[in-house]
Amino acid sequence: MGSDQEERGTGISTHRFRKIVKKCIACLASFLMSMVGGFVLVFWELKFHPTNSQLWMVPLGLILSITPVIACFTSFISDVRSSNQDGVSSPNQPVANSMDNPIPDIDTC
Repeated sequence: MGSDQEERGTGISTHRFRKIVKKCIACLASFLMSMVGGFVLVFWELKFHPTNSQLWMVPLGLILSITPVIACFTSFISDVRSSNQDGVSSPNQPVANSMDNPIPDIDTC
């Protein structure tokens, strides 16, 4: 109903807007997961560190706090590499001159 015209007027498509919203939600979720990991570590430090009990909380807190940072970093690097290689074939793309489409011999031309 004219949504294409509205999208062209704003300069952003619905697909791109949804993609941006998904990235924002993922960023918020990873930030909250890092916060939970930090709270687990702080709670263990305040309550259980003097007795060195409940040691399972330390690796859990480290995993929860560090994993989202690594995932966001690798996602960022992947986006940067894919945007820099526009037109360059990646290892996952088929090669134009594969065995299905052999280059014709000079003798057959």
